[in-house]
Amino acid sequence: MLAQVKKLAGGDLAGRFSAWWEGRDYVPPSPEPEAEAAPAAAPAPAAETPEATPSLTAPLTGPAAETEAGVTAPGSATAAGAAAGSGLAVIAGGEAVESHNGAEARLRALNTLWGDGRLAPGASDLDRRLIDASLELADRPGDIGFIGCDSALLAAFATVSERQMRVSEWRGQAVARMLAEQPKVSLSQSEVDRPRGFAEGQLVSVISIEALAFSDHKAGLVSRVFRALDASGRWVFLDTTRTTKKTPPAAFASAWAEPQLASDEEIEELLRLGGFRTVRKVSANDLVLGAARRGYATLAQVLEEGARSGLAGREGALFLQELAWEAQSWRARARAIEGGALDINIWVADKTEQTAPLSIMLDHVAPADDAGLSRVLFAPD
Repeated sequence: MLAQVKKLAGGDLAGRFSAWWEGRDYVPPSPEPEAEAAPAAAPAPAAETPEATPSLTAPLTGPAAETEAGVTAPGSATAAGAAAGSGLAVIAGGEAVESHNGAEARLRALNTLWGDGRLAPGASDLDRRLIDASLELADRPGDIGFIGCDSALLAAFATVSERQMRVSEWRGQAVARMLAEQPKVSLSQSEVDRPRGFAEGQLVSVISIEALAFSDHKAGLVSRVFRALDASGRWVFLDTTRTTKKTPPAAFASAWAEPQLASDEEIEELLRLGGFRTVRKVSANDLVLGAARRGYATLAQVLEEGARSGLAGREGALFLQELAWEAQSWRARARAIEGGALDINIWVADKTEQTAPLSIMLDHVAPADDAGLSRVLFAPD
């Protein structure tokens, strides 16, 4: 499989990937001018030619790979549906890749694209703001609840607080990995809108990631979080909302479940009806998009390293399949955010009346200096 992929990629992986990400046609680099002929020298002894290192991606231009009916990506209708319209294809000997041990391949692909312990674009800046907001009013004993948070965020919290972390995880495929990476947390597997492991009135704050975005019974989720918080509790959550009537389907083709996006106004109304006295939000679009760009900017190099490490066979095919779905899905999601169809915010909902400004005003923070990172990394030699 990998030999075929290398042949299709044409050797310029970085250039093709950069063109695909930026939405432009791929232009091969100009050939270097030939040097003047040197005087003839005695022929050197013949040396063995090392076998070419296989690449892990198919061409980043052209139609997406077709996939057998019935092979599904997590949260997708079919693999073909997840890949529709993408320039990132996965080829396996001309045949569809059959799902086997897909959970491990998916987790490995996500960690490869977004970083160790991450299941979506994230950064220390974003983690710190979520954690700082959750602890801002926590001047009393109590535990912290987490819903849908990855290991990287839990590890970051453990470095600044010794409070017990009570985690409710709705992505079954991630539970075993999370327990292995964070053995000290108290973890309960549950549905996204029915978090478990939270005693009533015992949490000083709750942090959640995209819980409302994938919750079918949003009022129930709000009610459960409200009851789990103590009298001065705070809910801090990162969530995606839509600004149009319809959610862009390609933007969630690789998601863990079918998205159930609401508007900002609907979420605020749910929170106030649920009993929260103060509801505020600050934009996280720039932070999330910056994290996504950094993931994409390093992907070509990561893939080449994977090729040198000998990733091949069924394991390699599954890994590439999941990586392709995630890359194309987040590319579409980034376009939707940039175009204003989707919005990502950090929400802060308090059970008490708050008048002081939030300490995490993101508009006061300079964005990461990565605007030209992709172009620099992918520039032809």
